[in-house]
Amino acid sequence: MTPRNAATAEDITQPQIPLIDLHQPPHLLRQQLYAACSTWGFFQLLNHDIPSSLLSQFREAISSFFSLPYESKLKLKRNANNSRGYFDDELTKRRRDWKECLDVGVPGSRDWSAGDDADINPCLDGRNRFPVEEECPKFREVVVRYFEECARLSNELAVLIAGALGVEEGMEEEMGLVKRMVNDHTSYLRMNHYPPCRSGASEKENADVSGDGERNTAEKTPQEPPPLGISPHRDAGFLTVLLQDDDCHSLQVARFEDEDHRDGDADCWVTVHPVPGALTINTGDMAMIWSNGRFRAPLHRVLTDPSKERYSAPFFYNPGYNELISPLPCCCRDVTSPATMASSATAGEDLNGTGTKDLEPKKYLPCLWGYFRAVRFAGDLTDLGVEIQTSHFKMVVGSGKVEEEKRDKEEKSSTSHVEKQHKFLDCVDFREAFDVEKYRDILQS
Repeated sequence: MTPRNAATAEDITQPQIPLIDLHQPPHLLRQQLYAACSTWGFFQLLNHDIPSSLLSQFREAISSFFSLPYESKLKLKRNANNSRGYFDDELTKRRRDWKECLDVGVPGSRDWSAGDDADINPCLDGRNRFPVEEECPKFREVVVRYFEECARLSNELAVLIAGALGVEEGMEEEMGLVKRMVNDHTSYLRMNHYPPCRSGASEKENADVSGDGERNTAEKTPQEPPPLGISPHRDAGFLTVLLQDDDCHSLQVARFEDEDHRDGDADCWVTVHPVPGALTINTGDMAMIWSNGRFRAPLHRVLTDPSKERYSAPFFYNPGYNELISPLPCCCRDVTSPATMASSATAGEDLNGTGTKDLEPKKYLPCLWGYFRAVRFAGDLTDLGVEIQTSHFKMVVGSGKVEEEKRDKEEKSSTSHVEKQHKFLDCVDFREAFDVEKYRDILQS
């Protein structure tokens, strides 16, 4: 019997996320990007110009790293003072994932040739922790090359999806974030290994996936279904460039928005079957705020497989730590100016070509990326009882008693995070690694 959390052959018959060719006429590309980002929030990208030879080398490097002895990987383990490094105990939505990972990110100095422990290299996310050359030959070289290719592609995609919203080169205010991210992005690359999780096997057999003999056993009983590789979540940053496993198709995207029903009917989840040679792209929380909700930050999850292991590598393209992400003016209806409302509402219709609804008033308060990232990391590392979502920055509008009560509750939550991020900004130094304990009082206040 196929485990409940395993993808099946019937998934092929489901609707599939869009497939977009980067090398096509600009007006068609803008239309397709708008449609993909505003509906699915996911698409697969062909002709992305990352050499296939580099993709092959990078896949081999990932496999080589996770084949190292567990003791070697533990030497690189991340901690409360460093979000980068190896780990096999991450929490997603306060639930432990079935995976092991290695995170590396752009150095604080933005100079990969500087030693990871150099004084110029710390940043909010910490320091990189690469395996030594003797244990993993050429690993660092290949990973850095792939990282920089993903950064180049992400810079290009950011400009293109801005164009899909009607933002042109001469619009300095609207292009500001996109241009700053070229030099100030705080992206990181995650290498994932999802071991098999066999249904019906003993806890010991399922637990001993990375050498410690105790992994993921704390809350699992023989009666429970297999754990998820990653529980349902949204990516926090601007966009994600994902290299999938060609042989094990376990990534699923939700066709619904309500988080309260994220574990509902299996028909609501669509398996993403990677097209050979393509990369999988999705928009994140910051893109959703930036577009005033016109772009989707989709819920997605990763299933476990009873017999296959899976490797993947998401590149999280993130803004600068000190960026306050706000909705683009061209994506918001100006309720004080009917003329502005009329002109801005037609821009999306022309690009989309499917009769987009009129623009909505501004929906989000400014969100400080460095704060949002720090709270997400704290939640990944340890259960502080604190979560952060874009809904905490949403401007709630309603009328009537029920709507008023909901608005009061949500505005209180929003105000809390808006106030916290200002307190955080007053005391943080983005050139220093984030320390969960140092900021615990702010996060839990």
